[in-house]
Order: sequence, then C-alpha cells, then structure tokens
Amino acid sequence: MYKISYIGDGDETEFVFAFPFFQEADVKVAIDNVVLSEEEYDVNPDDDFNGGLVVFNTPPDDGAVIDIFRQISLNRIIDYQPTAKIDPEDLNSDFNFLVAAFQDLRNIDIDLSQWANIHDTLLSKVNYTLSLIEDKMSGGAVLGLYNNLLNVLNGALPLLINDYGSVTESAGYENNDDYGSI
Repeated sequence: MYKISYIGDGDETEFVFAFPFFQEADVKVAIDNVVLSEEEYDVNPDDDFNGGLVVFNTPPDDGAVIDIFRQISLNRIIDYQPTAKIDPEDLNSDFNFLVAAFQDLRNIDIDLSQWANIHDTLLSKVNYTLSLIEDKMSGGAVLGLYNNLLNVLNGALPLLINDYGSVTESAGYENNDDYGSI
C-alpha cells in the first residue's frame, strides 16, 4: 500500500505525496488513524497522477499523525461499447488499474498465524454452541422431558384402560381398582 505520514504542527495545511493513483477519490487521508471525509481536504494531483498535494480545510493539530494513502476506488473508469473500436491506451489503463488494485490488496498486512488463531477460536465456540443446541434438542432439556413424559404415559396407559373395554368406551365404576395409579 502506498502511504506517507507526517506530524502536524497546528499551522501547516498542505502536504505533498508521491505515489501513483488513477483518480482523486483514490487518495485518502487519516488523522490519528481516523479516516477523514473527502469534504475535509482537497487533492491537487500532478499532471501524470504520480503524486500531488493534499490541502486541509483546517490545519491538523500539533502532534497529530497525518497519513496520506492510496485506496483505489473499485469502479469502472472506462466503458467499452460493443460496436466501438477499443483504444489500446484505454485498455492499458484498465489493466494498470486492475494490477494496482491487486497490489493494494496484496500489501494489506495480515498476520496469518493470528488469523488462524482467531478462526480456530471462533470455530470452536460455534461448534460448542452447536453441540449445546443439538444436546438440548435431542436427549437434553425439552426433548428429554417430552421423552420422559412418553415413557411414563406408556407405562400408565395400560393401567388406565378397563380390562373389558377400550379407551374409547367408558369404564364402569364397579372396577375402580383396575385403573391403577399414575
């Protein structure tokens, strides 16, 4: 990633940078690691877009860390028409744009071992949560109570049925001791 840093003095509003870019929106500015909106500064590019000048509306504070960097805006600059001749300069410009965008992505500083640790920790927490949910839905909590209720009813239902009839028939009162207890 292309980047240049300065320390503010509370008075200076203009800062020079020297790195290639394609359009003014590709040049970003941060003060003390906070990216500014494009309304807070102006970019005055060189003729060949290999550098330029950043001019702040108000001077950065004394001791503030000013970072000027390139972050390519991923949008099309050239629109090719199906029946028009393709200009080689436009085509080269598009390929240069793509290569620069890939370079910026490649230069992002990522500690892969730290990422792997974060990934593994997150994955283990997700798997633990999944196992809790599966446990509660299978043999645990709600389904476990339901299964226990079915087992109790399974043992009690035969005792509730009159020896001479079925569940749909009303049982007489003469055989009260046939129903058993629940």
